[in-house]
Amino acid sequence: MRIKVLLLDMDGTTLEPNQVTISQRNMEAIKKAAAKGIHVVPCTGRVLDMYPPQIQQMDEIRYCVTGHGARAVDRALGRTLYENLISPVDSARICHVFEGKGIYAEIAAQNTIYIEKAVDDRLDEMPVPPHHVWYMVEQHCQIPVKAPGDYLLAHGIGIEKINIYGIPEPLQKPIYDEINALNCVKHTREGVKPDLEFACRTLDKEQAVKAILKEIGAGLEECMILGDSSSDADMIRKVGLGIAMGNAPDWIKEEAKDVAPRYDEDGVAAMIEKYLL
Repeated sequence: MRIKVLLLDMDGTTLEPNQVTISQRNMEAIKKAAAKGIHVVPCTGRVLDMYPPQIQQMDEIRYCVTGHGARAVDRALGRTLYENLISPVDSARICHVFEGKGIYAEIAAQNTIYIEKAVDDRLDEMPVPPHHVWYMVEQHCQIPVKAPGDYLLAHGIGIEKINIYGIPEPLQKPIYDEINALNCVKHTREGVKPDLEFACRTLDKEQAVKAILKEIGAGLEECMILGDSSSDADMIRKVGLGIAMGNAPDWIKEEAKDVAPRYDEDGVAAMIEKYLL
């Protein structure tokens, strides 16, 4: 089997425990794979703008899958190859559920993060995830807007994904139920919880990957993927060489053709060295 494409999940797979940086061994293995002509394709839930700096600085990485499959991007040409977004109308309706309540929500759209301005003005009081501090607080890359729902609707912008963190307990079920009642989202964190993550109801990572493979001239059987979560499981089953990380749930490991060392033990490098180098 000749592998032409390496699909890499980020969090819990390629990144170190700080979820910002990539270890020296993993980076060296990724660069060596790219130098051999293998297309390295980050395949993650992150928006393009929030990819780790080490990946953003690699010109060899041309194609990316973002938002768990909401978008496929050609970085070299600044071109979207595929998108599956929540419509601008539904995006506005979702935002109206949590706007004005002081809730920290990262609204992923157009390859970046939008945030309610009243929340952005009080970031020091907000439950910003530790691995997002570099982006949200230190570099302040997000776009604050006064009323995100109205803004998205007025500009015809559809949402790729939304992450909501630290929902107060009394609001957790009402917000979860109200968003579900709109019948336009798929959760990647199921159930009533303080943190929610969801994207378009018809989200399908395989279609985003196939849009990139069409550009490259490769098939799923020529892909190797490394991942650790339920959002990776379908692709682990379908590609030529699906590998689960050692920290993945057992049911995902059972679906994989091999199991890598844990993400904090340079599992990505170990598998690239074993199969590609």
